Amino acid sequence: MNETNHQLAREFIKSACFRMDESLRMIRLSFGHLSEEELWKRPGKASNSPANLILHLQGNIRQYAISSLAGLPDLRERDKEFSSSGGPGKKRLLQGLEDTIRQAGTN
Repeated sequence: MNETNHQLAREFIKSACFRMDESLRMIRLSFGHLSEEELWKRPGKASNSPANLILHLQGNIRQYAISSLAGLPDLRERDKEFSSSGGPGKKRLLQGLEDTIRQAGTN
């Protein structure tokens, strides 16, 4: 890979990390408006709860940014991301997402 390609790759990684951090900031703000009860509530039968969406986001980041790029095993259980109807509270969900984003940024 030549220097131009290395520079483009570094810029892409920097931009992706910035986007993940900025998205996490907005998720934190949004979660501040949710009660613990609302976290797992689905607005309709075909809808997902905010917690399901966080689990799905974590699964995507682990599969595409951690497993694929770092060559680590893909242990994703995608169906569980959507079928779960209860689980961790806001603090634990956000901590899990933060940990996943941090891991993705270091790989």
